[in-house]
Amino acid sequence: MISKKVGWCSIWVLIVLFGSVSLFADVAYEGGRSILPSYMTKVLGASILLLGVGIGFAEFLGLALRLVAGFIADITRGYWVLVFLGYGLVYAVPFLALVWNPYVALALFIVERFGKAIRAPARDALLSSIPNVGRGMIFGIHELLDQLGAVLGPSIASMVLLYYGNYRLAYMLLGISVTLALMTLYVAKTCWSKLGLHVPGIRSSNKTFFVKGAINRELLLYLFFVFFAVAALVPYQIILYVAQGMVSEWLVPIVYLVAQGVDAGSALLAGYSFDRVGILSIIPAILATPLTALTLGYGYISSNIWIIIVSAIIYGFVLGYHESIFRAALANVAPEEYRGTGYGLYYTSYGLGLVVAGYFVSVFYSNPIILTMYSSVLTLIAIILLINVIRHKK
Repeated sequence: MISKKVGWCSIWVLIVLFGSVSLFADVAYEGGRSILPSYMTKVLGASILLLGVGIGFAEFLGLALRLVAGFIADITRGYWVLVFLGYGLVYAVPFLALVWNPYVALALFIVERFGKAIRAPARDALLSSIPNVGRGMIFGIHELLDQLGAVLGPSIASMVLLYYGNYRLAYMLLGISVTLALMTLYVAKTCWSKLGLHVPGIRSSNKTFFVKGAINRELLLYLFFVFFAVAALVPYQIILYVAQGMVSEWLVPIVYLVAQGVDAGSALLAGYSFDRVGILSIIPAILATPLTALTLGYGYISSNIWIIIVSAIIYGFVLGYHESIFRAALANVAPEEYRGTGYGLYYTSYGLGLVVAGYFVSVFYSNPIILTMYSSVLTLIAIILLINVIRHKK
């Protein structure tokens, strides 16, 4: 029997616990990611080609594998096992302090991305199954706490570099938060069990389970919408790449921090809006997307760091809406018994969008007119697809 409150544990406590797990994990991951390009090139001697291709491949792999992970989660019902395993692999981040070879560092980064691929669909299936609270609010609170970790991590890394100039020390200190994440996850699992919660199971008539069982026309339209909306957005790594030519190296994580801070507030606002007006609440972020391209392009040709910071702020605003509303809305279009697979498909679509954005923005970033036209066209396609999703829903 499902309960709203048992002793110290309640639905709201559980939501905050899930968010706190992501907060601690993101302190390690986002802190490590904010200094990884400099660490690999300046300390480990990696080439620009290895950095760009290697990290790009790792990011895509971490998203594409979520389809398989979601499929496995739905078949085995082992959601918690996958979540614990996935968060455990975040320990790859502090181990970066011990390597002396850029290829080993890249391998550890891939391990961490693999961990996120394992845990994300299962975690989101658990979150979307929490009753009595709007999904927009659930994912909004989760994303808010997640992004607070994404602010704290780069802050810690930046301060260590500023005062000690030691990348290895920064990675070692970030390892503390991984342990805190796993301890908090154990408390969350205990709370979940106390409340008697569960993820809806596969119907007995659907024993021949495969990805096709999770896909309907509405979900397919939604996945294409996500792809074009993400492909239209300037990626964070291009913003940081442009910024590093204008400021001291310890300030580059601060630019990243600004984006993550805006993301945190934006996510909570987005979640609140979604519970009141539904998927239409994504419109402000979709319309703002081409502005990231416009400001990045003009910031680059004018060598104006303040315009680049504006681009980072708009990026954070849009990303907060993406990561809150996209996940909340997915639960409304994917069949509930295939929700893990649905989230896997969503993350695959999202990952493909990131790959496309990474390529075209890296080609066009020095030309603000072409870059803005590219982003605007893809945004228009995303809006058309969104309208079709809404019409099909009705």
